[in-house]
Amino acid sequence: MKQGSPLHTRREFLATGLKGLSLVAASAYVPAFLTRTAFATSPETDSRILVVVQLSGGNDGLNTVVPFADDLYHKARPTLAIRGDSALKIDSHIALHPDLAPLKNEFDAGKMAIVQNVGYPNPNRSHFRSMEIWHTAGDSEGKPEVTGWLGRYFDAQCTGSDPHRLAENADIGMSFGKVMPQAFRNKSNVALALDNPDTFQWNASGETTSLAKAQEAIFAKLNQPGTTPNPMNMTTLGGITGDEPETVDFLKHTAMNAVLAGDRIRGILAKSKVRTNYPDSQLANQLQMIAKLIAGNFPTRVYYAIQGGFDTHANQAQTHARLLRDVAASVHAFNEDLRAQKNADRVVVIAFSEFGRRVAENGSQGTDHGAAAPMFVFGEKIKGGLHGNPPDLGNLLDGDVRHQIDFRQVYATVLEQWLGTKSEGVLGRKFEKVAVL
Repeated sequence: MKQGSPLHTRREFLATGLKGLSLVAASAYVPAFLTRTAFATSPETDSRILVVVQLSGGNDGLNTVVPFADDLYHKARPTLAIRGDSALKIDSHIALHPDLAPLKNEFDAGKMAIVQNVGYPNPNRSHFRSMEIWHTAGDSEGKPEVTGWLGRYFDAQCTGSDPHRLAENADIGMSFGKVMPQAFRNKSNVALALDNPDTFQWNASGETTSLAKAQEAIFAKLNQPGTTPNPMNMTTLGGITGDEPETVDFLKHTAMNAVLAGDRIRGILAKSKVRTNYPDSQLANQLQMIAKLIAGNFPTRVYYAIQGGFDTHANQAQTHARLLRDVAASVHAFNEDLRAQKNADRVVVIAFSEFGRRVAENGSQGTDHGAAAPMFVFGEKIKGGLHGNPPDLGNLLDGDVRHQIDFRQVYATVLEQWLGTKSEGVLGRKFEKVAVL
């Protein structure tokens, strides 16, 4: 094997270089999609953006959007029910939790839609399985889907495109955390996951100076420009021409991704101004980074943020209030930030949880896994207000609120009326839209 051959360089890189690659892989691989094109093209400053906020653990919908005038609600929750004198009333029957005041302001301004009783047929109370159903837009019975609903959206946008020039014809997505959400899983490798922008880069990390220098030399060899279209010459020089074997191409673009993506993301985050006060929380930090990337015209059309902790089986009242207070302050600050940077018209936010909680409180002053719950949509261009009917607490399904609106109806609405994509191909069949857009 020649010293400069692709396989030899690949072995060198595996032996020394990958130890310094502090990058989180998205989809099946690190996003070579970004390296190939996204940083060589100008982002569309007027393109529409979707932000998904996941409330993990099963948010208690009944104590979030409160049927305060329903006697059955108070009977089922003698200690947990939110009283009408403290709730933020929307009408004579429905109110918001008292710690959602910032979102009540969004609602009153017509910038927040509440879609009531959202779920799916034959609900599953397992966190893992129900979240999988929401992420993949699959059915609760039968063979589970593998790809995510947003991943299939990415794939649909990439259909027929040159795989080396996907960014000119497709959208990309970014999530925050160490694990990419299954909703992004796709076949085109067009999404990425970001845990810490300060470590989203390639660094020589040899235990010794000589090993670090060896890593840097290999990295430079992998990523020097190709000087000739001749594959044999490219092989000896180690340059990138686009004709390399897929495994070598993957390694080269993995390394380059870390440099290009990391440099650009950190550059945008460092330069972008903070236009409003965000709370000090994980969700707020994610949304603040999203706002900065939007302001910096990062070429991402779909962002994904996650807030955990909603599995309130015991002593729910204080924990749930704290979580809702954080969500309300974080989302409101994000929306105010977008307005200040004149980008609010471009963004729609949807917030969901994998299921609601049971109607009756348990013996530990908490609630157990339920079924249907409200879903939330925010934006300047949405049709705010209440959508759907209040929960019918006199007609439960095994102690749970029955779903009246399938969550895939909301997905279909967002896909077609915001992202401009036919939903049937992404969701597998046609779903009636909800009038939130």
